[in-house]
Amino acid sequence: MNDKFDRLKREDVVSVYSAEILVTNHTFTVSEFIAAMMTLVKAQGGWTEAKEMWFREGIDCKILKPGAKSWQRGRVRITLEFEPEELEVAEVAETGKSADGKVISPLDDLRQKIPKDS
Repeated sequence: MNDKFDRLKREDVVSVYSAEILVTNHTFTVSEFIAAMMTLVKAQGGWTEAKEMWFREGIDCKILKPGAKSWQRGRVRITLEFEPEELEVAEVAETGKSADGKVISPLDDLRQKIPKDS
């Protein structure tokens, strides 16, 4: 299980590369996605206030996680999450130094590519 996903806000804009899902455009807001999902659920008939709660405030529930000694009470709701790609760039501490203590400048890569005068 990957825990690097962040819950998106309703006004966030998403653009997908694959086939459409629930919405007709490849670019949409989270609100539009949730509305399309609600429409799909409504189309199946029997729309109730309880079903709408899944998308709004959430519904009361309890969960049992692997290794837990008991159930945990709370609420569950349908959301959309995003996991950012990891960049293949060496991370630099806020101090501007690498893990081995060398000072790093964003221009270091360019400096290495410039031919040196003899």
